[in-house]
Amino acid sequence: MALINCGECDRMTSDQAAACPHCGAPIAEQLLPASQTSHQPASRTVGFGLGLGIFLVPLVFAWFLLREGHSAASRVIGFAWLALFIFGVAGSERASTESSVKSSSQIQPAKAAAPLIEVSAQQLAQAYDRNTVAADQQFKGKRFKVTGTVDSINTDMFGNPYITLRGGVNQFMEPQFELKKSYANYAATLHRGMRISLICTGGGDIAKIPMSQNCVPDA
Repeated sequence: MALINCGECDRMTSDQAAACPHCGAPIAEQLLPASQTSHQPASRTVGFGLGLGIFLVPLVFAWFLLREGHSAASRVIGFAWLALFIFGVAGSERASTESSVKSSSQIQPAKAAAPLIEVSAQQLAQAYDRNTVAADQQFKGKRFKVTGTVDSINTDMFGNPYITLRGGVNQFMEPQFELKKSYANYAATLHRGMRISLICTGGGDIAKIPMSQNCVPDA
C-alpha cells in the first residue's frame, strides 16, 4: 500500500482505496496508464480539393496522402493512380517518338523517287567533250537513263560484259557502258545497230571517253 495525492483535492490517500475519503473522487481512474488515456490522432479524409489535385496533377498532390491520419486505402488508391499516370506519360512519349521515326522513313523514299536524268549516248559524249568537270558533276556517281544505238558488244579483262553506243566524237571514242555480270545473257542477245535504253551509274571518263557502270536494261 502506498500513499498518493488525490488528483482532485491534492490530499494524501491510499492507492488501495476505492475513492478519496476527503472528496470522494475515484482513485482507480487516477491510476490508469497514460497510454490508455492519451488522445488518439484524428483521422483525415480526402477532401474534394485534394482529390481533384491528385486526379489532375498526381505527381504533386499524391504525396499529401503521406500526412498523418490518412488511411492506408486512400494512400494505395492515390499512389496507384500516380503509377498509372507515369506509365501513361511514358507510353505517350514513346508513341510520339515512333510516329516521328515512321514519318521520317516515309519522307525519305520520296527523295529517292526523284526522276532519272534521261540522255542520249551522243549527248553524253558531247558533254564530256565540251567540259569534263561539268559532265562529272552532272553524271558521275549518279543514276541516269541513256538511249542509243549499239556499236559493239565486248568483255573486259575480268570477263564483265560492256557495250559501246554510237555518238562519240569518233569511232575510237564511243561511250562505254559496263553491264552487271548477271546480265551477260542479255548482252548475248544484242547485235550491232540495235537501239537500246540502259539505266547506269556514271563512272567518269578515260581520256574524254564517258565510262558508265552497273548498267541494267531499262524495263
